[in-house]
Amino acid sequence: MVTLELRAVSRLFGSACRRRRALDACSFTADKGEILGIVGPNGAGKTTLLRLIAGEILPSSGMLLVAGARAGTLAARRVVGFAPDPPLAPPELTCTEWLMYLASHRASSPQERTRVVSDAAEVAELDGFAGRRIGTLSRGMAQRLSLAAAVASRSTILLLDETLSGVDPLAQRRMRHGIARLASNGRLVVTASHDLAAVERLATRVLVLSRGQVRADVRTTELVGERVAELTLSGAVLAGVDDVMLRFPGAVRTGAGIAVPLRRGTSVEHVLAVCRQHRIPVASSRVRYRALEDILVSAVEEETKKGKT
Repeated sequence: MVTLELRAVSRLFGSACRRRRALDACSFTADKGEILGIVGPNGAGKTTLLRLIAGEILPSSGMLLVAGARAGTLAARRVVGFAPDPPLAPPELTCTEWLMYLASHRASSPQERTRVVSDAAEVAELDGFAGRRIGTLSRGMAQRLSLAAAVASRSTILLLDETLSGVDPLAQRRMRHGIARLASNGRLVVTASHDLAAVERLATRVLVLSRGQVRADVRTTELVGERVAELTLSGAVLAGVDDVMLRFPGAVRTGAGIAVPLRRGTSVEHVLAVCRQHRIPVASSRVRYRALEDILVSAVEEETKKGKT
């Protein structure tokens, strides 16, 4: 039994005359030990997906199973720890008081509760402000508390919505290491974020969402070793660029030119030769490793092209 399974899950919002499809026949599975990153443009369905898994809302159609139970049932909700954006916590309590309260629902003794809170605070880098009242916390501190609260639930599945956003780089790095330890100890972590660099460093696998559908499903290890030719083009009129991009699947436009994946023996020299054939002036070129941004842009552009046909 996989830890998380979605079978053609859709979620609609609004009345019949203004119906909006936030998720559209979304299907995938994920299991313990994975850190699953969810990325996509605004409105792609990332937060809706997390809320469905958490049981805060229910699917309009399809099947969503959490540890074998239907999402939203008591059995499913008990195995999920959710760190929403924005974080939700009583502003009059201190961080420690809030974590102690949450841990009391899962710990069988005061000693165990103290240990749970200590472990959660360590993962979230709460040292230095655990005694402060929640209402006085900055956004970054509140995000760290939200992570600690999800960890203190001792849940099998951790859902993180923009949890690393607004956190200083040093604390973010330590939090990533703590989250990785949780996954290696048998948790499934699902994190949604616009911070592609943070997701790329943290996740073991990434889903690209666009308009409520999964457009790409990639292991981050697949990025290692795959290269991209990034060309800066010159000239006000760049006729023929679309023809060049059609020659190289996965090629996308950048702010100053195009980026071409170097796949199946394609070399940067070959790409430059095709540009010369189409009389496209190349101001400069460089080769870099493929990044998550390339996958996101390529998937969204491909979906946009299909929508126009």
